[in-house]
Formats: sequence, structure tokens, C-alpha cells
Amino acid sequence: MFSDFEDFKSEISFFIKRNDKIDVTTGELTLNKDFEKTFPSLNKLMNKARVLNVKINSLDYKLYSWTTSDGRSCGWLCKIEPVNVPQIEVLPEHQLLLDNIGGIKESYNEPYSFTNNQNFLFIKSKCHCGAEYWTEYYEEMCEEEKVTPMNVENLISFADEANGGKTLYDLNTKQVYLFSHDHAFDYVTFMPGQPEYTFHYINGVNNFVDYVETLSKQWEEHIES
Repeated sequence: MFSDFEDFKSEISFFIKRNDKIDVTTGELTLNKDFEKTFPSLNKLMNKARVLNVKINSLDYKLYSWTTSDGRSCGWLCKIEPVNVPQIEVLPEHQLLLDNIGGIKESYNEPYSFTNNQNFLFIKSKCHCGAEYWTEYYEEMCEEEKVTPMNVENLISFADEANGGKTLYDLNTKQVYLFSHDHAFDYVTFMPGQPEYTFHYINGVNNFVDYVETLSKQWEEHIES
């Protein structure tokens, strides 16, 4: 099982620094009934995972690993944050996910999925309200096209792509959006009434639970039966 951590280090070679203090031990997975009921596909996937506790300096992680259909180790390094992490309001379903498995910091040997090219997914201390540094760009695009900007104050970004794209949900409606100024995704649709290359719908995903369950199925198809 410890070979999963060696595979992770080999695939994500930039993550571990030379002077980092590393402690790896066998881990356990305990998922509560609310998690099982809310995220049945993720629950099924997680129950197939091998689990390692990983401490890097003062930070706690869990490495969840599976075996791909062609025999390789793959998985997620999830950050386990303390209860006193800087607070931001998130959906109850989001908090339920964090309480059970943490948030994804890195993934390795991944399929074509929502985890591709992401700086993080779900990690509470990384989440933010509103459009952040895209606010000025978004307002300028709306002004140019003479459309009314969306109210972004209730939006929480929960995934941050390396090229700057953000995946967000609305705290009131739970609707999920992708905000991206430039992409080649084939699974999104421009949002009607909004400038192109701002807000998008993700096809087949209406809310946060849909997003998590779709991600789980993408990975389920990647691992051996």
C-alpha cells in the first residue's frame, strides 16, 4: 500500500520538496450515513479506495488510491483541514464532503475528468466568494455587450483551474457554473444572456451533488472492476 505514495511522488514530482518532513501511515476511511445517502456514486468509489495518512510538515492529508484498468496506481491527495480553518459559508453538501474525505489538492494518473488541470477542488480554505480577479473583466464584457451582470455575491468558487477558470455554485439556488475566459472543453454550454467566455453551464450538472457524482463516475470508469 505504501507503494501508492511512491507512485504519487513519482507522478506529482513537484509537490514534495527536498526538506519536507514526511510521515506516512496506514489510514482508515469512515463514511457516515448522510454521506452515503447524498453521494451514492462517490460512496461506492471511496469504499474501493486504499487509504494512507500523509503528514507533510504540519499539514494533514489522506491519499486515496485505486488501480486503473491497465494496472497503474491512481488517486487523490486530499487535504484534511482543522475545524478552525478560516470560515466561509459553503453548502451543507459541500461541508458533508469535507467532513468525510477532505478536499482534493492533487490527483495522479487521472482520467479525462473534472480533476484535470485543477489547482484544487473543494478545499474550504481555498474557496472564495464572487468572481474574484475576474470581476473587472466580467463587468467590462457585460458593458461591451450591453447585458446585465449576474449577481455574483452569492457565488462560491470551489474548484480552481490552472489557467484561471473557476467552478462555482450559488448558495441560494445551488446552481453550478464554470467561469472561464478561454477553454477547449466540450462539456460546457455558454450561458444564455451572458457574454461568451464568461459564465457557462456544465452539461448534465445542475448542482453541487451532480458535480461530485459526475466526477465520481468519471473515476469509477477509470479503475478496474
